[in-house]
Amino acid sequence: MNKSDKDNKNIEVSVIIPTYNRAYIIEKVVKNLANQTYPPDKYEVIIVDDGSTDNTQEVVSSISAPCDLRYFKQENKGASCARNYGIKKARGEIVIFVDSDILVTPSFIKEHLSCHKEDGVIVRGAIINTDNIDNPFGEKMKLGDLSFAFFATGNVSIRKKYLFKVGLFDEDFKEYGWEDLELGLRLKREGLKVITNKNAIGYHYRKKATLADLPALCAKERMRGRMAVLFYRKHPTLEVKLMTHISSFFFILDRFLNPVDWRNTRWIGDLLLRLEKRNSHFLLGLLIKIITSHCYISGVREALKGEEDFFRRKEG
Repeated sequence: MNKSDKDNKNIEVSVIIPTYNRAYIIEKVVKNLANQTYPPDKYEVIIVDDGSTDNTQEVVSSISAPCDLRYFKQENKGASCARNYGIKKARGEIVIFVDSDILVTPSFIKEHLSCHKEDGVIVRGAIINTDNIDNPFGEKMKLGDLSFAFFATGNVSIRKKYLFKVGLFDEDFKEYGWEDLELGLRLKREGLKVITNKNAIGYHYRKKATLADLPALCAKERMRGRMAVLFYRKHPTLEVKLMTHISSFFFILDRFLNPVDWRNTRWIGDLLLRLEKRNSHFLLGLLIKIITSHCYISGVREALKGEEDFFRRKEG
């Protein structure tokens, strides 16, 4: 289903948003992108629904946008496949990638385009994490918001021709994590350079973690761990090893921080419940971080089964 599919040759920019079961926020994301200071007849917003089971399609269909808004749905195949679908449908010379939980200001597209006056660049926008879904734009940049990733699809733009030149996103990455950084390595080898535009801000909505979220967070980190091994298998370099923490040091650190499986330890469960009841968000968040980090390493170990000799040789 397409909200609009006009044959508009004036389109210069395509904003691609892959999404999965985020009906609760997708309307805000799309409306912010549909109401930009950049001329609405010169850009399009493409939503690629990766098999959502909620009412994402109905929410998008209800949006009235001055720009060309296009919606496509595929079977659940992962973010790489969804983004590639969007790239192939894109009519703009320049592609902006935005995640479906990123809220932007009215000058967002204009700021990205201002840095594409020269060829061969990737424009990296700032991302500020916030738990305020109603008024995220008052959030200030924090130390934890800093990122030096060469190519991270939460907020980045590039000329479409370079994506095709390096072969698009690798669709072997079927689970969560690392597919954008893997593409970034290939783009870096093509000699592209990164320009950071601190004014092209994306506000990343992340609600405060609760105990109810823990199973989903653990499952997500296990997936990310498995995809980290796939990443390193494709690019067995020191750079990727440091990015993914696939090394003996991090395995030993995990054993130190997690001598037992905290999720199945009764006193830890009781402590987490007390912290949540007392609204001790910092300590609760810290413990959840330790537990989910262990799940990440568990995902790595799971994917490494049967491949220990390969990685031992690489470490040697």
